[in-house]
Amino acid sequence: MKNSYTIKEVKDLLDHTADDELISELMTDSRSGVQKLLEKYNRRQEKQRELLVKFHKKETLEIPFWNQEKMVAGVDEVGRGPLAGPVVTAAVILPSDNTLYEVDDSKKLSAKKRSELYIQICNQAIDISVAVGSPELIDKENIYHATELTMADSINNLYAKPDQILVDAMTIPVDIPQIKLIKGDAKSITIGAASIVAKVARDRLMSVYDRMYPEFGFLRNDGYGTREHLDALAKYGKTNIHRESFSPVKNISKLY
Repeated sequence: MKNSYTIKEVKDLLDHTADDELISELMTDSRSGVQKLLEKYNRRQEKQRELLVKFHKKETLEIPFWNQEKMVAGVDEVGRGPLAGPVVTAAVILPSDNTLYEVDDSKKLSAKKRSELYIQICNQAIDISVAVGSPELIDKENIYHATELTMADSINNLYAKPDQILVDAMTIPVDIPQIKLIKGDAKSITIGAASIVAKVARDRLMSVYDRMYPEFGFLRNDGYGTREHLDALAKYGKTNIHRESFSPVKNISKLY
């Protein structure tokens, strides 16, 4: 029946309790306001369908193991390139019935979205572990091997032992079968979840360091060699969170 609802009622129904019968009824409503609301609703529905297709594609690697009731850990890192601060890794084990539809490579997400997804991941994960590779470890072992060792820590610190590891383009020195993926954080739901956890964890650490060393702008540059950071390094010297083996830190003799 036409005009059964006010425009406001139509909006509320489309936002919360829309069904096929209601949609069919609203399609016959000649009011332009109703048709605009229907267009917005259809766009939201299409976006949701696309999100679900993308989500199920990201479960492809995990599903064979989940079907055998095996636990899969996704592992990722953040912070290999900066001049200052640690490298941080995370291992995440998800259940097969997770609903983390928006999980993606953390670099593609806003800080607000990462924070929202971080909470969802923590609420749904079977197990999560975060490990921190110090600047000292990086200087001693080199950044690549330090990252591998820190990834091993994140696996070994899990309460649950995974049957399979999915990792973003690294080899972890643990005795568990693992699949290495290029750009794995965009291809695997578990690696994507790990990338978000690692990113949020490192960002929180860098916010602490920003308060300790405000001149370096760590909250804005995450320890990367921005002009602000390099100018501060030249003016104030290096701090105890700088990586001595990285240029141009190795050329700085003055201590903060």
